[in-house]
Amino acid sequence: MALSRIDETELLLPLYAGVRDEPHWDIFLARLRQRARADAVHLAISPFAATLPPPLPPIAPDRLRPDRVYAAAELEEAPPGDLRIMRVAEPGGASAVLAVSSETREFAAADSALLSAIAPHLAVALAGLAQAERQRLRLAIAEDALARGGTGWIAFDSEARVIDCDPVAARAIAAVPGQRLRIGDAEAERALAARAATPDAPPRAILLSAAPRLEALLIAPPVAPPSGATQVPTMIALLRTPPAPRGAARVAAVAALHGLSHSEARLALALCEGTSIAEAAAEIGLTIETARNYSKRLYAKTGARGQADLVRLLLNGGGALA
Repeated sequence: MALSRIDETELLLPLYAGVRDEPHWDIFLARLRQRARADAVHLAISPFAATLPPPLPPIAPDRLRPDRVYAAAELEEAPPGDLRIMRVAEPGGASAVLAVSSETREFAAADSALLSAIAPHLAVALAGLAQAERQRLRLAIAEDALARGGTGWIAFDSEARVIDCDPVAARAIAAVPGQRLRIGDAEAERALAARAATPDAPPRAILLSAAPRLEALLIAPPVAPPSGATQVPTMIALLRTPPAPRGAARVAAVAALHGLSHSEARLALALCEGTSIAEAAAEIGLTIETARNYSKRLYAKTGARGQADLVRLLLNGGGALA
């Protein structure tokens, strides 16, 4: 059965647009329910449990052959009334089960044909959703990694106005989209404006703030803007913020990575922040002599050749991300 022009407008357009909806495909499902004169329409997207969730029949999804429409009589433990159900899959491994059910009417061959005609379109839409979810996961991981490392970014247009920024940069310098960044240094502001107006200029480092000290590297956007974008970034500022205050998670991570005791790890992190032995001892509750003994042990355990090497080791290690 070929889909009619009305079906293409009423069903397929909401199906493809539904990838961006929250929850996904609400309009498509409502219109399919009307089109099939069903009491309910159900959609279950992988990953599935061992069986389909209620109110779908409690069967293993992999028992449904992709793109085949099953009637209630072909299923064990089918719900009351009539049912048409099918599973579609996309090359990346995601799959979905779509069903229409009714307690007041029996579905006909035309209803099964309608689902069969929708199947390839649902598979394409499902592939789009799977790709979007993979990108969303990658973006979330990347943003979390940057935040843990204290790295932020700001995107500027050709007039040196802020287009966008990540939470790290927004917290560090109060970057506000649509406004120019207030640096407080005339030379740095001139450099920022000049670099924004010349997208092909080589990277340049500038001082964004003297107190607290924030440095930035001005670079070209790593990818071209999407076609039709109304705001086109011509420059990106990458910046590093001071490390977050050491917490229990970071102390535990450093201790586990280097075989240190809790107190040794606290002392190591204190030294990395520029604290003197005497100041660190008072903060942790140690005598100066005990702190000195701890420092000798942690240098031996980490293999650091001095405080500078210890700072390098810990700030570049996985414990700094905890």
